[in-house]
Amino acid sequence: MKKWLLFASALCLVAVLAACGAKSDNQESNNAGNGEAVAADSGATGEAVVITASNWEFDQKEYKIKAGEATNITLKSTDGVHGVKIDKVDNIANGQTKTVTVAEPGTYEMICSVPCGNGHRQMKATLVVE
Repeated sequence: MKKWLLFASALCLVAVLAACGAKSDNQESNNAGNGEAVAADSGATGEAVVITASNWEFDQKEYKIKAGEATNITLKSTDGVHGVKIDKVDNIANGQTKTVTVAEPGTYEMICSVPCGNGHRQMKATLVVE
């Protein structure tokens, strides 16, 4: 019985580590159907924003962009593989750059969209659109 429990625990650990290190092939997700944001892969006229993710935090608590201005947002992971979901804006996969235009000023929550371990639920930041 103890061997079976040890085997099951090891299998769970392998699954968690695989989720942190796997690269998703489904990198094209666009939630711009709400009319608040439009995403494309090029053509930014504004400044670029680089979000650096490590195990269980983003490098900043707050990122700022200008309303109505196309901005390149790049996600770089230094530990494991992460993704970022920006509330009412778009999903950005690990290593991906997307051009995002947000028409409505406001504050948008950003969360890690790839389960990355024990601190995953606390991996949050804010996108401020001025």
